[in-house]
Amino acid sequence: VAATDAEVFALFSRVLAGLPLRAATGDIGILMAAVQGLDISTRRNAALARHIWRPKRFRSLLDRFSGRTPVPASRAALIATYNSGADVMSEAGPAIGLRNEAEIMERVEALVADAQEPPLSKAQVGLLDEIINLHCKAPAALERLRDVAVDLPVISMAVERMDARLSALAAKRINVDDLDFEGSYGRTTMEYYDGFVFGFYAEGRPDLPPVATGGRYDALTRALGGDAAVPAVGGVIRPALTVELGL
Repeated sequence: VAATDAEVFALFSRVLAGLPLRAATGDIGILMAAVQGLDISTRRNAALARHIWRPKRFRSLLDRFSGRTPVPASRAALIATYNSGADVMSEAGPAIGLRNEAEIMERVEALVADAQEPPLSKAQVGLLDEIINLHCKAPAALERLRDVAVDLPVISMAVERMDARLSALAAKRINVDDLDFEGSYGRTTMEYYDGFVFGFYAEGRPDLPPVATGGRYDALTRALGGDAAVPAVGGVIRPALTVELGL
């Protein structure tokens, strides 16, 4: 895995050499592992995992699960009605939409069960925020992630993969000491990626999209209905941007 990640990144670096580009890297696998290791219910875990690529929704859920934000008033009222023993459906008014009564009650019961869960600890939220907000050179990021792994061991394997990847990149003559690492890189535009991610950006041109992006997407075949994940790593280069920038 580390060798193929490094091979693809090095290939992109060679093709784009000579352009005024900045490379950014990340690892969605580390964040995914961290979410899986949180001390929360399966239902809450699945909700956070589903919204990793939607940072605003992810933050909203994390704040609610940790008690940072209160339960919405309408939801609190619904839960109170259910807990009082009143008929939720009769209190709700006329039925609209496509859900039948059984589906509505299943959702209500899920909300009630969720409200009874203890909040996610501040310590675990802090560890997750440490990963999400990480933005520094790759070697420093690796050391900080190793520190996080002491308190969140579930990310240890992903962190070791990052270590192996940096060694493989260095063997490909990539200057890893000057390589940027962002804990949240790829979360808004690279939804089917599940490991190493990277992009190349034009220095001084924030108006332009990335000239190239790529990474590892082992789980794509399964997400599309396949029986198993197929190891895969690759990316795209936008030719028009390379022409504009003078390749």
